[in-house]
Amino acid sequence: MLKFFKPARDNGIHLRGYFSYITEAVVHIHNVLLNYPDEKLKIYYDLYNIVGYGKQNIYDTCFVQDREDFVKNINEYSNIELVNYMSPLNAYESETFTEENLKMCESIIKENFILNDEMKQLMSSRHSQIDFTKTIGFHRRATDMSSVHYVPTIDLSDIFNTLEEEEFENVFLMSDNLRDLNEFKKRYGNKLITFDEFTSSKVEENPFFKVENNEELIKQHIQEIVFGAYTLGMTKKLICTKSNLSTFSIFSNSKLNYKRLN
Repeated sequence: MLKFFKPARDNGIHLRGYFSYITEAVVHIHNVLLNYPDEKLKIYYDLYNIVGYGKQNIYDTCFVQDREDFVKNINEYSNIELVNYMSPLNAYESETFTEENLKMCESIIKENFILNDEMKQLMSSRHSQIDFTKTIGFHRRATDMSSVHYVPTIDLSDIFNTLEEEEFENVFLMSDNLRDLNEFKKRYGNKLITFDEFTSSKVEENPFFKVENNEELIKQHIQEIVFGAYTLGMTKKLICTKSNLSTFSIFSNSKLNYKRLN
């Protein structure tokens, strides 16, 4: 068995969102599997003290992993980012989302991202209230994408027009800002399904992790975005813009019907 750890790189230099680490980890595992197709893998996510997310390991908030083995046998673990890179996957380039790659990514998430009991309970209690056959999903990151990643922000009026070309009874929304949340509430009323009170930044230009928050809010935020990413991947169709969160949703379900707008 090959053992790897996923480090918190660039910490304190370039602030990175939660799914920057998690989605990137999927891509790195995909790369390892291409390099070592006949080997079994074990991954430890060493994601403590991430700026914007407090001192705790942000992976452990929602997922389970074998810390005991990592601490006891740390010399057996190597940095997953240093494996010879041969994966064609790019989280921001949908042309790399081939059928084969998406099937591998779905398998990677199922095998390597095991939800803890608290998250399983959250998923079960909420998903029982959603008819996914009649619900479309939408996500856009619209706080700092244009200024940091130079990805243009698509106007909400165009987004509404795109959504309303679909047949649906409900819209499941994931956003990173209160403006989107409030505009969707006005537009869709009781057709809207969202829990974005815990995921939307109150600061217009900054996402949650660039604003100071206490530990309880950080935990709730992480749980909600993980819940949201999986839930988007279960909708009848996902409409989204470029982000690591929406890419994780696409990776989580190789049969997902999705449309990315940029």
